[in-house]
Amino acid sequence: MGSLALSLVGAPASGQRLPTEPPQRGGQPRQDTPYILVAAFRSDDRVLGVETADEVRKRLSNEHSAQELFVVLKRNINATLEASGYRPDSALNPSDLMELSKQLHGEYVIDAKVSKHSPGVRIEPRVMLRTGTQTLAQPLPTVDGKDAGDIAKGVEKAISDAIRGMKPYKDCIADLRAQRFDQAVTDARLGIQAYANSSLSRLCLLTAYTSLKSPADSVIAVSNAILAIDPSSMIALVNLGDAYLQKGDTAKAIDTKVRIYEADPANVANAMSIINDLGKLGANKKALAILDALLKDNPTDASLLHTKWALQLNDKQYKQALATGEELVKLDSSIATQAFTDREIGAAQSDSNAAAVLQLATKASVRFPKEVRYTNLLAASYLKAGQLPQALEAARRSAGIDPKSPGAWQFVMAIQNQMHQPDSVMASAQKAVAGGVPKDSIGASLVTLISPALQKAQEVKTREGWDDLLKTAQTVDGIVSSQQSKFYLGFAAYNIGADAVSSVQKLYNGSKADKAKACTEAKVAEDNFAIASVAIVAGGKHDPAVAGQIMTGLSGAGDFVTQVKAALKCK
Repeated sequence: MGSLALSLVGAPASGQRLPTEPPQRGGQPRQDTPYILVAAFRSDDRVLGVETADEVRKRLSNEHSAQELFVVLKRNINATLEASGYRPDSALNPSDLMELSKQLHGEYVIDAKVSKHSPGVRIEPRVMLRTGTQTLAQPLPTVDGKDAGDIAKGVEKAISDAIRGMKPYKDCIADLRAQRFDQAVTDARLGIQAYANSSLSRLCLLTAYTSLKSPADSVIAVSNAILAIDPSSMIALVNLGDAYLQKGDTAKAIDTKVRIYEADPANVANAMSIINDLGKLGANKKALAILDALLKDNPTDASLLHTKWALQLNDKQYKQALATGEELVKLDSSIATQAFTDREIGAAQSDSNAAAVLQLATKASVRFPKEVRYTNLLAASYLKAGQLPQALEAARRSAGIDPKSPGAWQFVMAIQNQMHQPDSVMASAQKAVAGGVPKDSIGASLVTLISPALQKAQEVKTREGWDDLLKTAQTVDGIVSSQQSKFYLGFAAYNIGADAVSSVQKLYNGSKADKAKACTEAKVAEDNFAIASVAIVAGGKHDPAVAGQIMTGLSGAGDFVTQVKAALKCK
């Protein structure tokens, strides 16, 4: 019936003729007599649905006194349907049936599906009633027969059996409302005794158990008993899932959550709640299966995609998460926050997908131009890919964003060093220090420049090689002084002095011109030994063994130079 309002028609409109029905035996219903509504049943064959309902209604009227159970008249059903714009032979959905029953004072409603079944007809009936704000259903046994009249006998018996358990069930509900939970348990058990197949009394028993905080095993037992009768009972499924969680049986709790979804797959809100629960339980793949089913009908729902993306990340499905994330951003660019971007980059890194990391870092550095983390990552990605010019450009952008960041300048200098640009490294170091970067934070980067000069000097073993090492060490030490820079400065100066002493020894006994050259070399040795003696003391801890050898050598070499200068009367 949907939004259409049903109106009870007490009398037919002028000129309207309604079918006559024989009166139900027993006279008029009493004030407390329950009414039962039997409208057209659901069926692929409309005529069969109407005919079967008529036979069941007739059978109920014949078997029950009007004072015991009053069967709502067909003429009143038809008149109410027509007044609401429906055909009299309309088979209503459950919610509309309950609305029709409300208009016609029906306490019980018979809902059924009828189908042709070899060799005759099959009916799947149930009794529905409203308890508080809920509509509950009592499934009845399936009945097969040769025709509508034949199956009506079985249906009437099943209804009568079920109604015998209604009185204790209603007492149980009253007990629940009065918070007499122990009495509710007693009345529920009486209801089950009166009608062994009663799902309603078991539902009341379940509520009493949960109110009494009964053990999980008791809740599980009664929930499973309800589901054996009514597999789609949402109340039983929800309580069963909660009881399994209470008991710590995660596997069965997960299976039950899936059953709750399968009982009502069209309920998106319920499905999302179940997906959330499954995610918390670590059942990401089952949650994703439900999400995929929802996305078939809602492929552009950004909310569903976002949930799928998060679940894929949790399940370490990094490739799939990256694809979902890309699709999600296309649908809603506002989703690409820093937090989202960080998780995307993390997924790409976890997947060892360097190309995706580079792509994401590039987009992030544009989207968040003042966030140095992304330009640093971009520089690192280019560096890893061997694209040094691009890496240097990104590193310089990082230094521009945060000029006082030691890390940014260290990165710039490291890349310049790999590109064999020592002068650029020096210039960057000077710029960093001028910008406020602490000297000691870039000292290590600068010291790396000494290594190539040291290696070359040790290979060629010439004055020129040691001179280059000395100049490099002096430049580094001039920008950021450290034990290493002092050590290598002293090491280079000592070796220059030693080379000069070797020259003096060769020239000492030579011609007048040679002796003049010897004086010049002695001066070179004296000057460099002076540099070395100061520098080695300051940087000796870098390599104490070598520093000790140099200090010993300086002592003897100094005396030699003094003697040479005196002997040659050097100015």
